[in-house]
Amino acid sequence: MSKAKRYKGLKFNYRVKGQNKVFMDKYLTIEDFLKTQFPKNNNPVSPSYDTEIFNINWNSHEVSINKDAKTLSDLIEILSGECFISSTDIRLTKSTLERKSVHYIEDVRETVKDVLFEKLKKDAKVKLDGDIIKGNSQRYQLFFTKGTKCVCCGIEGKYFAKEKKIKDKSYHLNLYGIDNSGKEVLITKDHIIPKSKGGKDELENYQTMCVRCNERKGNKTE
Repeated sequence: MSKAKRYKGLKFNYRVKGQNKVFMDKYLTIEDFLKTQFPKNNNPVSPSYDTEIFNINWNSHEVSINKDAKTLSDLIEILSGECFISSTDIRLTKSTLERKSVHYIEDVRETVKDVLFEKLKKDAKVKLDGDIIKGNSQRYQLFFTKGTKCVCCGIEGKYFAKEKKIKDKSYHLNLYGIDNSGKEVLITKDHIIPKSKGGKDELENYQTMCVRCNERKGNKTE
């Protein structure tokens, strides 16, 4: 079996309390993962349901749910519920999100402008229509410095929706455009040089891209 085939499927990293080593868990299929009982065979380095996980990959691609699945339980809940799964991505569907309100782009810009590049989390919180949001999100930094138009297909973000996962307490803003058929299209933050190829989490390495083009791009550099 080739090295490429060994890394097909679902994989993620995790740490075990009391150890500095980073571990990796992987499964050929999502079904295999969901059938697994944790911790596995009382293995002391096996993840448990409350273990924090990171670097979730599907078929060697970093997936959108990295920002949503912080623990093993989160990942199980997402994959057991309604989510979109393609050959290169796993992301939440709108049915898993609770939408509270919609906001003009300029209104959001005005709200976050003073904390957009604030480094301290506690000082970056702002109130938007009665709810506290994180005003220094790297997505906002990208959209308000490089624009809201997809660099590939040209679809442009038209408004922010204040949304949250059903179980979450706080809201965040998602940017949406409208395609020619009138359907909403999520506008995303893409890594120009993918993280899997050494790309950094910094503004210079981000570009605005709709979710459809982002999925097609995968971990390619163009």
